[in-house]
Amino acid sequence: MLNNPPASNTLLSRRYARRRASAQARLPDWVWGAGLGLIVVLFIGGYFLISQVATGGGGGGCDKPLAPLGTSNINAESFAEEDTGLGRVLSLLQAGDRAGAEAAFYGPVHNFTHNVDPPLREVDKAAAKQLCREVLTIEEALFNRAPDLELISSVEKIRELIRDAAAALGYPRPGDGAFREEGGRHGPA
Repeated sequence: MLNNPPASNTLLSRRYARRRASAQARLPDWVWGAGLGLIVVLFIGGYFLISQVATGGGGGGCDKPLAPLGTSNINAESFAEEDTGLGRVLSLLQAGDRAGAEAAFYGPVHNFTHNVDPPLREVDKAAAKQLCREVLTIEEALFNRAPDLELISSVEKIRELIRDAAAALGYPRPGDGAFREEGGRHGPA
C-alpha cells in the first residue's frame, strides 16, 4: 500500500494553516471603512483649500452682499442703536464676559451688520466690502474661540465701519454727539 495518509494530512494542514494565517493578516472591515472615510475627507478638504487659494481667501465671499438676517430698519435710529449695541459687546468683552458678548452680538446687532450691506453697497461698494470682510472675520473669530483682544479689535473696526456707513447713507454718524428731532429726522445737535 502506497497510500500515505500522514502526507495527505500534512498538505491539508499546511493549506489550512496558510488560509488561517492570511485570514489573520487581513484587515478588519472597519479599518477599510475608516481608511476610505479618511480619503473622502482629504479630498473634500483639498477641494475647499484649493477653492480658498483660487479665490484669494476670505475676501472672495464679499463680492456679493451679505445674506440678509431677520429684518432691520436702515435709518438714523437704527444706526444709533447699532452703535450702542456694539458698545455693549465691547464692554462685555473688556469685562471678560465672552458668553455675554456673544449673546449681545448675535441677534439684532449681527442682523444689522448683514442688512446694512445692500444699501451701503449701492452708495459705496468698497466700504460695503470692507464691512463684509470684518463681519466674516468676527463670525470666524467667535466660532474659532479667538482671544478676546482679537475680538475687541474686530468689534471696534465694525463699529467704526458702521459709523462711516451711516454717514455714507446720509444719516448722522453715531458717536459724534447728541441727536435731536427735526421734523421726523434725527440730526446732530
